[in-house]
This record gives sequence, C-alpha cells and structure tokens, in this order.
Amino acid sequence: MRIELKKRLAATTHVVLKFGTSTLTEHIHRGNNRYFRRIAAECRLLQKQGKKVIIVSSGAVGFGREILKEHRRLHLPAATVSEKQALASLGQSLLIDTYRTTFAKEKLAAAQILVTRTDFENKKHLQNLRATLNQLLDWGAVPVINENDAIANEEIKVGDNDNLSADIALLYPNSLLILLTSIDGFYRDSVRVPHIEKVTAELKRYAGNASAGGTGGMITKLQAAEKILAANQVMSIASGKDIRIVRRLMQGVDEGTWVFD
Repeated sequence: MRIELKKRLAATTHVVLKFGTSTLTEHIHRGNNRYFRRIAAECRLLQKQGKKVIIVSSGAVGFGREILKEHRRLHLPAATVSEKQALASLGQSLLIDTYRTTFAKEKLAAAQILVTRTDFENKKHLQNLRATLNQLLDWGAVPVINENDAIANEEIKVGDNDNLSADIALLYPNSLLILLTSIDGFYRDSVRVPHIEKVTAELKRYAGNASAGGTGGMITKLQAAEKILAANQVMSIASGKDIRIVRRLMQGVDEGTWVFD
C-alpha cells in the first residue's frame, strides 16, 4: 500500500483541503488567527511542491455566532434554519477576511467562492466555476469555497462540505482530498481504520453524527469516500488539530484513514 500510495501522491496535481466546523470552532472562539496563518504556510509549502491548492471551509455560522456574542444581541444554542442562514450571512465576510489577512502574511491571495447545488447541476454554471478556479490557481491564488448558506434552501443545498469538497476534487482527475476533522481517522470498534478500499454497509454502521455546529459527521465523509473511490482518486480523513499533518500526509504516512482503491 505504501509504495502505491506514494506514487499516486507524487502524481497529484491538485490538493483540496476541507476544514470542518469542529476543526475551526476553537480557533474562532479564541479569536486567535494563528491557526489560519499555519494553514497559509501549508498551502505555500504545497505550492512549492508544484501542487495547486483549493480550500473548502466551514466556519461562517461560527463566526456569525461570535459577532452576535460581541454585540450581546442573541445567544443561539440551537438555531433555526433561517437563523443559521442569517448567522452565515453575518459570519461569511469575517471568515473570508480572516483567510485573506492571514494568507497575505504568507504572500498568498485567498479568493472567495460561494456555491449551491445548482452550480454543479447546471452545465454552464459548472463550466464557469471550473474556469474561475483554473484562473485563480494559475495566478497562484488559493480559492476558499463554501456553500452559499445565506440563500441555500433544501432544493439548492449541496448539504455538507464533505460532499462539496469531493465534488470539487472530482473536477481534477489527479487530485488529493484531505478531510480535516477533530478525529484522527475513521474508527471501527474503537480501532482506527488505516485504509478504506470500499465503503460497505458495515462501515456505514460505525459512522457517527455530526459534532456540535456541524452538518456532516462520519457518514458524509463516507459519502465523499464513495465519490472519490468511484473516480479512482485518493482521499484522507485526518485530524486537523496540528495542520502540519498535511505535509506528513503528502509523504504517505500511516496517519488518519486513507481512502483509495
């Protein structure tokens, strides 16, 4: 497995980094941007290795909650759909501004792209999305993608950023998708699964619910894995606590859970 994995990582042209709510929440609550600065450093390192980097980032609702706390306007431990959409509207600008300012310190440009399901189902929209991504990547910018939660309803929602990040990875045949979460891989009977070659009904039984504030959980990561496997691509589920996991994964280390056939 290790030799085959290293060969495929070496051939990778695009790396899609997905940051879940559980990974970013503690840094949002602390109001500390050092983690985002470290993300920028990893992106810069990937670019130096000849890889093009795309980020799919949660966090808009979390930043929206923090804005409301600062103004002492409202406390929403369990938000309604319309409240979450409003929180996303409040927080999205702060989320992208955090990426923009921290990435600028690493001499990187962060570009915001908001999408809905329509952008993947409509051929013209998808062509436009791909063209915009390609131009940004050619310029050396890092696209930061999120679902347009402020307007998305059930009819046009992608649903979660695990599936969204897989859809983005599928745009590039030689891509690597890294799902960064609060857990260091997929677990079965309290034992980490180092490698998934096929998503089975048994594996799905071990998938838990989303963490607080999130929309996915392990079940959506397995859904993303099914898409990646069908496209003969590579994915990793790993802990984002130490962002330097990205450089280690690029070396094919036995950390997290690797997904490839």
